Amino acid sequence: MISLETYGPAISNPVIAESVYQKILSNNPNDNVVTIDLKGIEAMTTQCAKIIFGRLYINLGADLFYKNIEITNCSDGLQLVIEFGIEHALSMSN
Repeated sequence: MISLETYGPAISNPVIAESVYQKILSNNPNDNVVTIDLKGIEAMTTQCAKIIFGRLYINLGADLFYKNIEITNCSDGLQLVIEFGIEHALSMSN
């Protein structure tokens, strides 16, 4: 499990987002379920959501993303930001 609490209460720095993304990759999400715990995270910029979750979604593909990326303690507001980040990453990859 990867806890993002130490980065909170807001993730708004792209350098931190890149660090989180690399930490997730180091857990090999292609072959393993990776749990990302958002406890203590109250806000995240769409840019950071794109760096973390948008890139994961594009690199893993939809099926593997939803199978191997488990997000816990995520508020409705954060879920919306994550969805926007994924949508933005997808729109830029076309």
